[in-house]
Amino acid sequence: MEMWRRCGEAASAAALYSVYSGLYSEAVVSSVASAVALVDVGRFREAVEYVQKAAKALYEAAKEAFERMKVTVQRLVELFVEAITRVLAWIDEHRAYLFLMAAVAAGVVALSAALNMWGLVEFDKLAYAASLTPFIPAGVREHPREEAFKVLREAPDPYKRFKEIAKAANAGEVKLAEPWESLRVLILPTPSEESRLMKGKAYRELDEGKKKALFYAVLALEEAFGVYRSALREVVEGLGKAVQRVEVGEEPFRRVVYMADLGLLTQLAEEEGKAFEDALKILRKRLNEYAVRHVLRDLLDVDEDMARRLAEAKAPELSEFSGVNFGVKAYAALIAYREYTLGRRGAFGKAAWHWLEEGGSAWLFYYAPNTARIEAERAKVERPAEVGEMVAEAFRRLFLKPGADHYSRFVEELVKGGKLALMFEKETESSYVFKLYNMREGGGLVDLGIELWIEKVGKGIIYALKFDDVERWLEFFKPELETAMKAAEEVGGRLPVEDRLPYMLSWATSDVAITRKKTMRALAMSTSHLWQFAETHALFGWSVVGLSMSLTLEGPKLVVVVGAPLKNLDDAIRISAEGGWLKMLGTKAGLEDLIHVKSWDGLKQWVADHWGEVLGAVNELLKEDVEIGSGFDLAGALKKLEGLKSELGDDKTARKVIAPALLLIQAERLGVNEETLSYFAAVISDAVGGDGFVSAAMRVVILTSGEREIDLLWAATLAAYGIKTKAVNVGSGYQVVASGDDAVKLADLYFLYGPPLLEGDEKVINHKLVEVVRLGARGLGISWERLRPTKSGGAADLIISVSGAAVKYNVYLRGDAIVLKFQSTNRGRVELAARLLRLAGVTAEVKREGVEGMWYIEVTTDKLAAGREELRKVLAEIVKRAVENDLVDAGKAEGWLVKLEEGLVLAEELSKYGMWLSGGGALIIRFGSTSRDSIEQEAAWLEKMGLREGRHFSVKMPEGGKNGYVSILREGLAHAAWLSVRGSGEQQKLAADFVKYILERAKKKGGAFYEKVKEIIDEGMSRGSLTLEGFEKRVEVNGEEHTVKVEGWSAELEKGKSGKPLLRIKITAKVDDVLREYAITYGRYDGNTAKAFAYASADAPGGREADAKRFAAVIKALTGREPGVYLRSDGTIEIECGREHLDGFWRYKELADAIEKWLEQTEG
Repeated sequence: MEMWRRCGEAASAAALYSVYSGLYSEAVVSSVASAVALVDVGRFREAVEYVQKAAKALYEAAKEAFERMKVTVQRLVELFVEAITRVLAWIDEHRAYLFLMAAVAAGVVALSAALNMWGLVEFDKLAYAASLTPFIPAGVREHPREEAFKVLREAPDPYKRFKEIAKAANAGEVKLAEPWESLRVLILPTPSEESRLMKGKAYRELDEGKKKALFYAVLALEEAFGVYRSALREVVEGLGKAVQRVEVGEEPFRRVVYMADLGLLTQLAEEEGKAFEDALKILRKRLNEYAVRHVLRDLLDVDEDMARRLAEAKAPELSEFSGVNFGVKAYAALIAYREYTLGRRGAFGKAAWHWLEEGGSAWLFYYAPNTARIEAERAKVERPAEVGEMVAEAFRRLFLKPGADHYSRFVEELVKGGKLALMFEKETESSYVFKLYNMREGGGLVDLGIELWIEKVGKGIIYALKFDDVERWLEFFKPELETAMKAAEEVGGRLPVEDRLPYMLSWATSDVAITRKKTMRALAMSTSHLWQFAETHALFGWSVVGLSMSLTLEGPKLVVVVGAPLKNLDDAIRISAEGGWLKMLGTKAGLEDLIHVKSWDGLKQWVADHWGEVLGAVNELLKEDVEIGSGFDLAGALKKLEGLKSELGDDKTARKVIAPALLLIQAERLGVNEETLSYFAAVISDAVGGDGFVSAAMRVVILTSGEREIDLLWAATLAAYGIKTKAVNVGSGYQVVASGDDAVKLADLYFLYGPPLLEGDEKVINHKLVEVVRLGARGLGISWERLRPTKSGGAADLIISVSGAAVKYNVYLRGDAIVLKFQSTNRGRVELAARLLRLAGVTAEVKREGVEGMWYIEVTTDKLAAGREELRKVLAEIVKRAVENDLVDAGKAEGWLVKLEEGLVLAEELSKYGMWLSGGGALIIRFGSTSRDSIEQEAAWLEKMGLREGRHFSVKMPEGGKNGYVSILREGLAHAAWLSVRGSGEQQKLAADFVKYILERAKKKGGAFYEKVKEIIDEGMSRGSLTLEGFEKRVEVNGEEHTVKVEGWSAELEKGKSGKPLLRIKITAKVDDVLREYAITYGRYDGNTAKAFAYASADAPGGREADAKRFAAVIKALTGREPGVYLRSDGTIEIECGREHLDGFWRYKELADAIEKWLEQTEG
């Protein structure tokens, strides 16, 4: 009955609405009851379909009239949706919004139109309902969600105020909008609500402290989200203006094209990025403020690395984040929301978008991340996209960073011939295709030979530019391709396993396909990672056969399509059988027939003939060494695995099977030793490099497969080499997951025997291998033996081992240095020795004596002293024993011991620092490690350079095997720049080297990254570089020119009424012949923000207004920025300065010391 009563209310409301609804009012009224009934039971899509049919029926019934009024059927549908939304909003605002979003998801209305529609609905509704809710003061026409936030934010005790309002809501006196309604349910539920909540463990653990933290997390996120969402709406509107749908040409050849305003698109990309960074800053500031003020650090402190990993996590990984606090969830939610809204359909992004837009953000904090995702998916509401919006999004992605910086030449090439235009070409079930043109001034179109493809793949949308004239673009992208080719040469010379076949078969299991055209077969691959191109080119000898440009949320990425004859793989198999891995298996494992295999087809047949041995090994290993996850059909996988023997003639199946099958047979016949491990690791390295995932923070290595039988085969193969895994079904595919110590062992083997970690150009750095290095080295063993005398002093053997691999080095104690050396005729063995040293924290370059001499590595004292603590302790023990045995001079040894015991951080080792720009353009410089010793060592070095923890850099120690980090803050880089020119002694030298290094790396990256680094360094170097003595300058303020001449100054620290330090800056200046003292006082305000205030003098010549202009002129002349000038209701004029003005004052040596002291006392 209640539902029908509400339907009656809806009909009544519709009758009122019909007064001005005109033409379609009767049809709307007759549709309302049915629509509300469907909405009331949550059937939003059916409600949308019903309304859409009603609108179309009306259109057909009065088509002539509508056509005369130039009302299209689409416009009529939109009017129906708006009308029903208005009606529903009177009854249930939240359900009305869900109905509107369902209409968007169904493609009935565009997202931008829906947001505008919702704003109008709320505006009209609030005008009527202003007096009905205590959240909204009389006469205020604001969205209740925002007004509620304002009321709570301004309350002396926001949490107490919220509980008062929640009590009123429970008494039926008010109706709360989201997220406040869901927050009420969790913090102050009614008895019936609490009874339901108590059934869940999460609520039973939600004590008063957690409720308070939950409230402040929602409050902080709501503020940041409001800032970003508002800016995002402007971006959406701007995209509509930036990409216009216009008609060109003359009849009958008139065509529709999309014209792009690239300048506006660039501006929108920058504005969106800045707005997002501003929102993140607000969120960080508020969470920190609430954590300190309300003693909630454990629940609100943000681990930014953890938050970013949560935001980027795939669905199977979300369960790993079930224990994160509210602060991490809030930070991750904002990041994930942005990426989901802009097109990246991430797992946590879907949850963030749903709960922030529809379901009430309190649940996003209350649920574990994976539960939040599952509940969001049950809602079945997707973020929609129409063709015009997708075209605008494709153009926008051309200007996103870092891709826009990497491929800036390409973007310039597109527009140099005129404005960019798109013409619709064709449509398929899953894609739209457009041709790209340059439009000349006269309106003519010039074909660029490029197509834009917008395709729906799975749950996401991908955007790509495909090139017709391959030769032209091959020449254009020659610099990028040559970089990859050069990297390929280095890879080819540094592979630890001489036989290339294990690496090639590994890539064949993932990214390298075997294609067929009629009777001809070939090898093929496409990749957007130049490091993958480089690594595989070293193996397969590719020819580039095609190029395209993928448009991602990191900007444009070049996709290289390559091919090679199958003969290249046949040759590798023949060479391996004659003197490599296959020959070793043939001779040592009693598999003589393997030596006679000469081709890919021959190898497929050989594996098929030995398939029974593979199946036997799998079944034996499954008994104890492989864990089967819930939902994984083991019986089905085994049945399919048995049947694969008959399918091995098919290249698509065989390429996924051959490598793990050979590894299983190897383990069965020869066991696990250093030699068999090296071949296993060579295969597994590129399997992970292709379809794998590595996380040092979560201590996992994951292999992904599309078929459960292949997944099971890999799980058994890893188990055969002592690595326990779990086979899991993840819905969209299957995974083999190694975690904990097993993941570390796998990472070590990958690093030791896989392709080398390249340095230099960021585009050819294998970021999976970087993560592997972070994960590995946890089981590193270092020992020594055989101390002995030599002609120049003493020597000993140093042994470094990990995961079954070991190398013995010579350590020489000479008169001038400790020297570690390893040499061999086998370059692969020397490469392995260099990689083991790297795991011990020491970088060593492989060199050769002459043209055909021995390969070797050689490392001396300082580099050894920069290594891991375990290595330094062993070396120190060797030195002490040598002194005891009179093999080295005690005085010289003392200097060595100081370095080994204290450790060194070399300037060249700064490459350990990761450097990048955040999505919003903020500079991040960070060193991460799981070693507490490494973190402490980095922090000590920074302090030695003159930086202070808390103010210049932050430290988070590693816990539970997870990474810690040292982050150099913006102020830290600026202060280092200041020290580099105004410091003294060792501090000045260390800072100069550091700044030089950072600047050089920034130059290599170029673009916005370099500009940001240079801006900060220039700012730091400028501090104290100017003088106020004799200062005179002409400036323009509000269109009027003023001459400013400084005649006196002071900067002093004093205490305010609250006892907090204040900074008072006084400037005596003559402005347009009027001499007076201008004083402004800095203090710490909301969120510890540095602000200064002053007031114009009514007694000054010309009164307050004239004085305010002169005051603004003084500040602009000295800082380069105008202050804020505000007229208050009582007639006073307030002048306000921020941190940017303080940085401007800081440049003057007469003020610099006082500013530095005040900042030291107040920042924290």
